[in-house]
Amino acid sequence: MDKEKNPNPQFSDIEDLIEEYDALLSYPNTKYPYVFVYGGWMFYDLRDQIHELGLDDHPEVKKLDRQFLKKVLEWVVPDDYKAKRKYPHMWWHHLEEIKRGTYPREKLPEYLRGIC
Repeated sequence: MDKEKNPNPQFSDIEDLIEEYDALLSYPNTKYPYVFVYGGWMFYDLRDQIHELGLDDHPEVKKLDRQFLKKVLEWVVPDDYKAKRKYPHMWWHHLEEIKRGTYPREKLPEYLRGIC
């Protein structure tokens, strides 16, 4: 069975893009994954790509979003100083507000509302 093709040449297919999201959240396998220490901007750019491809409702993306948001609430918001912020209205560009509890819950996707 052929994998779904991604028009972005950085990733050969959608499965690779989702695997990259998973890897970013779990590498290295320590208390503070790479995304929270050095590569925060990578999360924002990767999540924007996922959104561009219409994968926000993909079951694996939802699972990873929940995992990511739980880590943000437990630890720190990833640094976004290099992020391109293509979609500044999307929830992942408001993590500081979400962590402080000032981001309106109704703006979060339904599958994330129970986490905050």
